[in-house]
Amino acid sequence: MADLRIVGRAVVDGRLIDEVTVEIDGERISSVNVGEVGSGPRLLLGKGQLLLPSATDLHVHLRDWNQAYKEDVFTGTSAAAAGGVTTVAEMPNTSPPIRSPEALRERLSLLAARAIVDYSVHVGALEKVKDAKRALELGACGMKLYPEDLERLEDYLKVSRESGMRLVVHAELEGDDEAKAVKMLLSRIRADDDIRFAHISRAESLRMIELAKEGLGARIKVEATPHHLLLSEEELDENSRRISAVRPPLASMADKQYIFSGLERCSVDFIASDHAPHTLEEKVSERRAPGFPGLEIMYPLMLTEWLEGRLKISTLLKKLCKAPAEYLGIPKGDIRKGFYADLVVFDTSVRWSISARDFLSKAKYTPFEGRKLSAKVVSVFRRGELVYNGCLLVKGGGMHVRELKHG
Repeated sequence: MADLRIVGRAVVDGRLIDEVTVEIDGERISSVNVGEVGSGPRLLLGKGQLLLPSATDLHVHLRDWNQAYKEDVFTGTSAAAAGGVTTVAEMPNTSPPIRSPEALRERLSLLAARAIVDYSVHVGALEKVKDAKRALELGACGMKLYPEDLERLEDYLKVSRESGMRLVVHAELEGDDEAKAVKMLLSRIRADDDIRFAHISRAESLRMIELAKEGLGARIKVEATPHHLLLSEEELDENSRRISAVRPPLASMADKQYIFSGLERCSVDFIASDHAPHTLEEKVSERRAPGFPGLEIMYPLMLTEWLEGRLKISTLLKKLCKAPAEYLGIPKGDIRKGFYADLVVFDTSVRWSISARDFLSKAKYTPFEGRKLSAKVVSVFRRGELVYNGCLLVKGGGMHVRELKHG
């Protein structure tokens, strides 16, 4: 007898099936069957409800430490849970930044104490191979290079090659020139380099990467965000434009459409939120702090694209769930026997409008304000435990991904 059976509509192996029984024992999925089978406690999905794997977000900023007034680990990972995201990979531009093994160890301790969802952490640019190797031993998932680091790209490529540390690059040069940065980076990397391009936003950039992938192979990965996939600068109204500053900046409609088409062409490998909260005062100030919250709406936004016929469900789940989990080396992102029971129940019968005032994040604004969606998170399971059911049900329990084992 299973600890829990979830019975209802689900997407399994990329196919929508009207009735599936997913049995959960402990933290893992013990069986997946068409139709209702088994015995024991049952969660029967209602009309319009749909069971999907939870998302893994490879690009989040949880702030905390000196920036806890913007966001902290608890509120940021609560927002993740509310959005159907049960694993996050944090970026290192915290205050103070995560640019040493010691800072990484301190950050992991904070996450262990406060995180609602499972997590990993990128380190910032490390100058010594021994530090990179030590960071890998502690469980870093990559080394993030920012625009200011690209002047020393050769040094960091050397550290990456000699330590085995993957690189994640924010590709921009002077004047927010993404394409120029991408061209420079592609001219320096080798076939055996493991590079992920963060938040690619321009068609010219993606075209160059597509050509490079043909020659250099699959170790080049591309990440895109919902805001670069679904928004363009010319589409925003005045209110949205006030809080839409982001790096890279929102692009043209043609850029947006080309990046979106890269999902089906498989040149875009991951969808990630780039959750980057600030206070509203910072957003509307003269300096216009770049970024906005995204964890709570990324999955509903992209699921709406499927429900309204603009994206295949198999493509969506691969980019948002399966491929990011594989990147981190964890058995999540699929409804499959032996995988962790990280699952989301969506209601696809509702039509609702995004209202940032309801976010669990401390940042209560979004350029998607008022956008109508066709999917709403109902319940979220993290390793078999119900952690969100319209409200947050736990106070912690997130684990470092290095502790998550293959069954």
